[in-house]
Amino acid sequence: MSHNINYQNRKKHGDIIGDKKINEYICYFLEYVSKENQQRLKRKFRNLKSESSQIMHTLRELILGAHLSASGFRVIYDLVINNQTPDWCILDEDLSVVGIIELFSIHIDKATENKIRQHSELRDTYIYWRDGQKNNIDRLYQKIEEKAQMYSSQSTSLDVPYVVAVFGEWELALDFNEIQSCLFNEKTGLFNMYPEMSGVLYFVDQNPLRYLFYYSENPSSFRPITMPTGVFPPESA
Repeated sequence: MSHNINYQNRKKHGDIIGDKKINEYICYFLEYVSKENQQRLKRKFRNLKSESSQIMHTLRELILGAHLSASGFRVIYDLVINNQTPDWCILDEDLSVVGIIELFSIHIDKATENKIRQHSELRDTYIYWRDGQKNNIDRLYQKIEEKAQMYSSQSTSLDVPYVVAVFGEWELALDFNEIQSCLFNEKTGLFNMYPEMSGVLYFVDQNPLRYLFYYSENPSSFRPITMPTGVFPPESA
């Protein structure tokens, strides 16, 4: 992201949050979504406390919506549907909801986070740490199942696809195969258990301005949908 792009985006969107660097990222990805979504997201950011971890989660919601928008989907952020508010809804030309997408982030466990902090302080540097998969899959499974249930009734009542999106913290070094093991296990696979869930879209950052997206479609789904994968923004952007 060039200095000129930084300046132009900041000039256009202003100071949304206090952290200058994160503000630049927000302004950059806002350019990929509609003006209505820009206003909804800026309002959301400005209502968050400056030290809140929710800022980073909302940034990832923005990145997800930017990816979908850049891929040709008409999406809207935080649309209220029967007293529920999924992160993103896909709309058709008549502005009717034709898809629901809900995001969660998977973090390292607290004990591992403390160990990383201790080792980093001792070595006066930040280290890369993988938690040995000791509970990645258990926590992943529980979280995906929780999200699979969250909008299943809405998906059924509206008769639209429902996709669970997952963001993996880089410290966790989550492998996409770990997600698939939760989905396709012969006995406990979540895709078989929740045909209301159309698929799982996983993304991870390569750097703060580049993300890699993977998608697994549920072969048992009542309402299949294909999601865009690959690098976003594209290398040419």
